[in-house]
Amino acid sequence: MKKNISYILTVAAFVLCIATAQAQQKRTVQFIGGARSFMANNQISVQDTIPDTTTVKRNTGGYALLDLGVNIKPNKNTEILGMFRITNNYGGFWGSGVTFGVRQLSLKGVVGDVVRYQVGDMNIKQTPFTLYNHNADRIDSLPVIFDLQQDIVKYERFYQKNTWRQQGVNVDFGFKFAKYIQELNFTGYTTRLQATDFGAIPDRLMSGATVGLMQSKHLKLGFNGFYVHDLRGTTPDTSHYNNTVQSVNVAYIKDLKNLRLEAKAETGNSQVFTTKNYQASYLSDYFIHAYVNIALIEQNISFTGGYLDVGPDFRSIGAQSKNVNYAATPNFYNRYTNKQINRPLGVLDIIRNDNLYSAGVSTQLMPQNAVYNNVMPFGIATFNRAGFFGKINYRSPKGITVNAEHFSLSEIRGQGTLKLKQFTQNKVVSVLDLNKLLGFEKMFKVQLGVNYQTTNRNSDFEGEKVALNSMQYHAGFEVEVLSKIDVLGGLVAMNTKGNDFFADRNEYSTVSFLTNQQYNLAQQLMAFGTRCRFNERIYLCAMYQMQSYNDRTETLPSYNVNQFSIIYNMTF
Repeated sequence: MKKNISYILTVAAFVLCIATAQAQQKRTVQFIGGARSFMANNQISVQDTIPDTTTVKRNTGGYALLDLGVNIKPNKNTEILGMFRITNNYGGFWGSGVTFGVRQLSLKGVVGDVVRYQVGDMNIKQTPFTLYNHNADRIDSLPVIFDLQQDIVKYERFYQKNTWRQQGVNVDFGFKFAKYIQELNFTGYTTRLQATDFGAIPDRLMSGATVGLMQSKHLKLGFNGFYVHDLRGTTPDTSHYNNTVQSVNVAYIKDLKNLRLEAKAETGNSQVFTTKNYQASYLSDYFIHAYVNIALIEQNISFTGGYLDVGPDFRSIGAQSKNVNYAATPNFYNRYTNKQINRPLGVLDIIRNDNLYSAGVSTQLMPQNAVYNNVMPFGIATFNRAGFFGKINYRSPKGITVNAEHFSLSEIRGQGTLKLKQFTQNKVVSVLDLNKLLGFEKMFKVQLGVNYQTTNRNSDFEGEKVALNSMQYHAGFEVEVLSKIDVLGGLVAMNTKGNDFFADRNEYSTVSFLTNQQYNLAQQLMAFGTRCRFNERIYLCAMYQMQSYNDRTETLPSYNVNQFSIIYNMTF
């Protein structure tokens, strides 16, 4: 308790010093942050051949947290951000359950009104094949009642528009020209992916650069690349990891009377190896991604057609790191049945539990889960895929939004056979603002979506055949019944049936064994609740959710989880 009081006094003294400096030197100081309270009561029921008398059927938990950040601008060219976090898990009394930490710390500024820099915590991205968070397993356009929970995940893991959270230094600058070209911009960064333990684990750094050339408003060219390497001398081990990716991209944009034409392409290659076992670990391959987009401006509709080709040995840890870690365990009911086996992750876990999500990139290929995405588990950077795709996007001023896409892909190299798998994905998501369509004053919104995936491989040998179908669909509504008081509801369902062969990979990500996995799984998550919006940044929501996980292969016992939760969220 004394230690906690001392910590609070230290923080208070720090804030007081900042306020004093502001008063004396007229520096700009802004307080930012947020607060959240989460309470949940969970109940599980297990369908097993032997009644489950071991698992505790109910649990209650929650927490309250405060993020207090100080944004200091001592001059027009410098900005300092520091944010503290205070967390109290419910059930910890008199300070025994309170923890303190630093959530983020960064310094950024401008040197000579030319070079911008940032040191510390930062969100960075490049292109979809170099450094990019694809959110490959995310359900697009989730109903609001589920999206409120996903917003917590994004906040906790710093997910912002496909960026990865990194720690290091970033520098960018640019030049403008009078003729021939308009702009030339440079961005470079170095981040620390892994800290040494002065024993078996070395320091691992990631350095990258982006060069963008704008020839005119119609033509843009670019170069992107990164280099991941272990810092020599930080461990006695002489084995060092290396991953290099480089690409070039071009974009041509042309505006006509009622037409906007965009043609974009990116191509590049990768190399990955470990110095100690160079021959066994070396992989190198290419990728090509090109598409044309035609937008009819007055009709509010656009069409996209493209080609994708990613080699079997293309490896880019910046683009192929997944944000969902399927090897992690859920933070409630992580074991069940009398044998206390690991409970398989359900859709409620994927939507709600931030502890399942990665905070940064991984140098090892993370496990995939065919239930959520078998066609492109690593986004469009998924290796060993080639084929065509098309998209249609429509946005009506009357409140109708429809996004549809189709991918038809094939393996480039067979896995365990010369036969190739064929993949298709058909996805449609839509949002209907019925208040605009029907002329209501209060909000009335409906969300609908479906994602159908297939994986097939034909063969004369029964042991080589693959036939896997996966259907995901969701629906939800958001209705304002009183001023800033809403009724919410939603449904997410997933059905996966068939079989596929999945690769067990060694430490060098090459295939060591193939396992034929059988699926006949049905999941469903229903939720309803109410929300009070105090303003755009503060809300209080109470919801009840019911999840069913039904494994018809009886490989794992089926189960149901019901949850009542209350969320209070505030940002400032």
